Amino acid sequence: MKKDIRASIDIGSNSVLLLVADFTNKNFQEISKQSHITSLGKDLDKNKAFHPDSMQATYEAIKDYVDECTKWGVESHQIIATATEAARVAQNAPDFFQKIKDELGVEIQIITSQAEAYFSTKGILFNSQFDTDVITIMDIGGASTELIRVNTKNFQILESISMPVGAVRGSQWLEEDLFVQNLQKVFRDFTNEIDRFQSKILYCVAGTVTSIGNMYLKRTEFIEDDVHGLVITNEDIDHLFKKYSNYDPASFLEEFPFLQKRSNSIRGGLHLVYHLTHRLLVKEIKISTYGLRYGTLLEGSIKKEFLHV
Repeated sequence: MKKDIRASIDIGSNSVLLLVADFTNKNFQEISKQSHITSLGKDLDKNKAFHPDSMQATYEAIKDYVDECTKWGVESHQIIATATEAARVAQNAPDFFQKIKDELGVEIQIITSQAEAYFSTKGILFNSQFDTDVITIMDIGGASTELIRVNTKNFQILESISMPVGAVRGSQWLEEDLFVQNLQKVFRDFTNEIDRFQSKILYCVAGTVTSIGNMYLKRTEFIEDDVHGLVITNEDIDHLFKKYSNYDPASFLEEFPFLQKRSNSIRGGLHLVYHLTHRLLVKEIKISTYGLRYGTLLEGSIKKEFLHV
């Protein structure tokens, strides 16, 4: 029997993630998961373009992933590769992605914020149980944050919004002493929408919150199985914020070596989690390590209406 091996790459504003899985006989079995922090969203608001160092790091990450996929029998043109907020903003994204297609054989598809919500939701709902029919999901990326309300019974996305703030942007705002005023502007721009996502329980996905979960567990290495399904109360978040909100990257890295390059953006992510959970009147967050790359892999392809133009 021929095996059905699939691979997906999620190119975000902070990290580039790989997932390879076996779908033979419609059974899902993870084969390989990898992560590289490449910071494509670095200086994006200022330059409106990818930073050369970030492009080089992203190129090398994808090159490594192509080699990994080839090892499992997935050719480069078969990889489902998506890019999100940073790629929608960066003026040099098309040329950079064309270079990757020409030299590495991977076609990167820039998806809309609605597609982000759809695939993140598909990932977080995979193989999970929920106490209520309607849940609220938060997906904090490097340059954007998605809030999603979904009916878990019929997989109907009731509403979603994408706000132009993420861990990388937030960290840059902190460095420039502009975090409070910029976040207040985001809250003003989305005042009516945000109120509709208020929820006692918030389901959270993506690297920022999974990293904060591992910090809460006081781990120096990232243990995914312990983070997946972890529940953190608003009191826990307040405690983490009080303790770490003024840490610099070196301090984060010294206490939590697993952060690696994410130490440069985790402070902004922590500030964002703190303020958003308060704004949404959240009592506890539930963390999932399944996200967009799971959703695209489960879907198997990207519909035209999901492509950013």
